[in-house]
Amino acid sequence: MSIDVFIITIYFLGFILLINMWFRYYRKIIRVGIEYVGNDAKQENIILKPNEKLKIKLHGKATIIVSGVNPWLTIKYNGIKQKIYKIRLLNYIGEIELINESKIFTLSVTILTE
Repeated sequence: MSIDVFIITIYFLGFILLINMWFRYYRKIIRVGIEYVGNDAKQENIILKPNEKLKIKLHGKATIIVSGVNPWLTIKYNGIKQKIYKIRLLNYIGEIELINESKIFTLSVTILTE
């Protein structure tokens, strides 16, 4: 009986530690991503509805930050599709396509460019 309580306590403490580290490093990753484009970055907020696609032009460094219930976004550039979870740093000149593949949820996308 006491071994079960001990194991449950260890799992619970490990879970709390894991959540704490996630929130600490998540904020650091987002902060560094925002600093990537520089101090005088231009910010553009986009709302993508379910199954919506949008093409935008980039000129140099850019940070794409995704927020919403489902923070997955698909981007297509150079003919390659890539899935993004929360944040993506790009150094690209040309046109990219933002694709919300969700059937239900809208996405809020923030694009920071230099």
